[in-house]
Amino acid sequence: MSRTQFVTAVVLGSLTAAATAFAAQPMSASAQAQAEQACRSHNVQPRSSAWELCLSHVTRAYEWGELTLANQLARAAGDARQSCLEEGQRPESQGFRACVNKEIEARSELLILGDDQSGVNVAEAK
Repeated sequence: MSRTQFVTAVVLGSLTAAATAFAAQPMSASAQAQAEQACRSHNVQPRSSAWELCLSHVTRAYEWGELTLANQLARAAGDARQSCLEEGQRPESQGFRACVNKEIEARSELLILGDDQSGVNVAEAK
């Protein structure tokens, strides 16, 4: 291997490593801020178990670049919270947290199955 080929290989290897490191950096700060805004806009209150679950699901969707799914998940978290309250769950109970998590998970599976970038929730489509 000539010196030029060696230097070229080192430069390409360095660029590849730098690009990989950059791509692997989490978008958590901006994704978290976007998730907080989305959860708030769907009436999920900070410092609640529904809030924590909303942030978890919605932040992940933003990190994946799935903006439509993130908004749908925030809406699902708001709907799940309301649904669990209507079932008689108390917000401070472990049962409420389990109910909200179950509702979000169930709705998110439907959302992912119907994710065609149209933003249509397959559970609501006729």
